[in-house]
This record gives sequence, structure tokens and C-alpha cells, in this order.
Amino acid sequence: MNQRGIALLMALGSIALMLAAVLQANIDAKFAIEATAVTKERHELTYNAMSGIIIAQAILIKDITDNPKGHDALCEDWGRQEKINEVLNALPHGAGKPTRLVISDELGKIQVNALVDAKSGKVNSAQDLLWDRAIRDIVSSPAYESDTDIINETRSIIDCIIDWIDYNEELHGINSVESDYYEGLETPYKSRNNYFSNINELLLVKGVTKQLFSAVGIPNYVTVYGQSEAKDSVSYPGKININTADMGVLRLLIKEGDEEYLPDVLEHRDERNDDGGCMNDLTSIGAYESMFGKIFYNDLITTQSHLFRVDSTASINQTTKTVTAILFRQQDPKTKRWKCEIVSYKDTR
Repeated sequence: MNQRGIALLMALGSIALMLAAVLQANIDAKFAIEATAVTKERHELTYNAMSGIIIAQAILIKDITDNPKGHDALCEDWGRQEKINEVLNALPHGAGKPTRLVISDELGKIQVNALVDAKSGKVNSAQDLLWDRAIRDIVSSPAYESDTDIINETRSIIDCIIDWIDYNEELHGINSVESDYYEGLETPYKSRNNYFSNINELLLVKGVTKQLFSAVGIPNYVTVYGQSEAKDSVSYPGKININTADMGVLRLLIKEGDEEYLPDVLEHRDERNDDGGCMNDLTSIGAYESMFGKIFYNDLITTQSHLFRVDSTASINQTTKTVTAILFRQQDPKTKRWKCEIVSYKDTR
């Protein structure tokens, strides 16, 4: 090949290399732009979803500021979806805000950590009775698979939950277990000997099967929250707000033999006035007693709350993101101003 041919090949090769480099640069730039767009979208989704928590804090603080000694009920503005939507719609277009915001009362649930004082090991008898009724209903069902009788099965599960929480390694009941049992399992672990920190942790307790977990509706009806902070300690009073409790929980708060009142209580509680607010007096236990008599286990109930769950969802195009927070509402003892502190936060998807 002559010199002219070699030069031509070299020139063509150089052009090919330059074209490849330009093409790769274009591809890299395209990916970088797309990656930047995706990153921007993710940040915007997170910002918009988290803004819902701030909005919920403002709504809950306004609620207690307007009525500091009042009750908490689903017919109040924080519990009415249409009122929350009004707040969201009032925010200007382009402002970071969620597409859906839901506030629910965490104290409308059974509070598992109230069953026993972790430090002293003292069992709350009212909570023990509550758990007995809840579990006994499930294990007595024909669909529930068990090799033991109803009473022993129920008692064993409750005792195992108690021993999971209390600080000591002493057995609460003859069918209960402590760390030596769990450490002997194929996948060993220790008993927590402290309060539950996650609701799914209940599945680690002997006797709490997936069948029981699902049948009781534990994720929807039971919470690990409910703490009441004193100066030097944390306690779990365990009182459930009858204004916000789900029907399945509310039924357990009515004395055995008086369950027939459940539909009337629900109707009374949920009746709305022309503006969509509370029609009836839900401010106190006494207000319920004046209507229905002493049908509740009073040491298990309240009409006020201080712990709320917030589910905030943001959407951009076809992408959504939901964040969940538990808010602890309390009054600053010095300034007397109300605040909502985040005690738990997670991305749910």
C-alpha cells in the first residue's frame, strides 16, 4: 500500500475514533441528564412528602391550641379528610406539598407496652384482661389451629409477651419462656427484656404465630407507642381513645355482656352535624355514661390523645413516595406552647 493509502486509512481511523468519542460523550451526557432528572425527581418527591408532616404538625397544634382541655375525635378537623384536603388545596401551586395526607390517632389502638412495667415487672391487670379477650376470641375460633385448650393457649401467649418485656429472666407463668428458650432455637436470639420497639417484633414471641398476628389484625389494631414521658421515666398508661378506636378494638373496651351496645356507640360517635363536625358530646367518659350507662372498662379508656400517625404521599408523573411519622403532641412546661415532636419516621415506599 502506498503512502497516500496509509495516510487515508490513518485519517479515516482518526475520524472513526473521534466519532466514537463524540458518540460516547453524547451517551454519557444523556445518561447524566437522565440521572440528574431522576435524582431531582426523587429529592422533590421526598421534600413534598415530608412537607405533609409539617402540615400535620400545624393542624394538630391548632387543634389543641383552640381547645386545650378538649377531646380528640374523628369528627374534628384533623380527622376529617375533606378538611385536610382543604388545607392542601389552599397552598399555592408549586409549593412543596403532598398529594395525599392522612392523620390517624395512634392511641385508638391497643398499646402492647402497657401490658407490664418493664422495670418492676408489675402487670397491668386491666391490660391483661384486654389481651385475654382479644386472644381468646381468636384461639377459640374453629379456624384456629392449636394443640392446646383455649384457656392455656391464651394464658401462655400473654405470659410470653409479659416475659419478653420485663427486665428479669424469671418466668411469669408455667408455660412462659425466657431467653434460654429463644437461644435454643435453630436461629437463636435473646428475649428483649424491654419494651417492644417495632410491632413486627411480636412475631418473635413464642405463641404469636403468623396466623394469630394476621387474625388479630395486630399491625392495624396494636401499637408499640403510647408512652407518657415523665421527668425521669417513660411509662405506658395504655388508655385507648374511644372516640377514635376501630370497631374491633372498641368492642373489647365494652364490658362482657354489654356488647349489644356497640352499634349504638358507633352511631353516636360517628354522627355528624350539618357542617360535618361532631353532632354529639364526645368530650368525656361521663358524656358516654350519660348516654349508655357504665358499659365500658373505664380504666382502659380515654377521650384524649397525644400520639398521632401521619401518612404523607407525594406524586410526580407516575412515581409516588410515602413517608410515615409518629408525632408526640405535648405542651412545653416553660413556654406553655404546644409542639409536635417526631418520635418515629420511615419511608414506606
